[in-house]
Amino acid sequence: MHTLTMTAKEQPVIERALVIHILGVISALEHRSITIEEAETLWFCREVTTLLQRKAIRHEIVHILQLGRELRQIEKLIPHAVPKSLHDMRTLATNWLISNDTKIVTTVWQ
Repeated sequence: MHTLTMTAKEQPVIERALVIHILGVISALEHRSITIEEAETLWFCREVTTLLQRKAIRHEIVHILQLGRELRQIEKLIPHAVPKSLHDMRTLATNWLISNDTKIVTTVWQ
């Protein structure tokens, strides 16, 4: 069971931290240092997207995770499309970080 507790004041910082972590997973997939299955256990699973939706995490972030949930199917059906999917996810995450420039000044994971 996953849990996430935050105040409205903490939400922008937690969202930024989530996107930074998601970018790390995307990078690891691009470099083949982790598998899609491992990425699914970290972020790209229904339980995580459902939890984040319930906590009102921004739709753009949940959308990136939902794209990640599609990677296994893409890998099975059109393996050569996985790098483009990862690139698209990276672009969405990077653009989100650029447009949401809340700075992380203290630890987020308490």
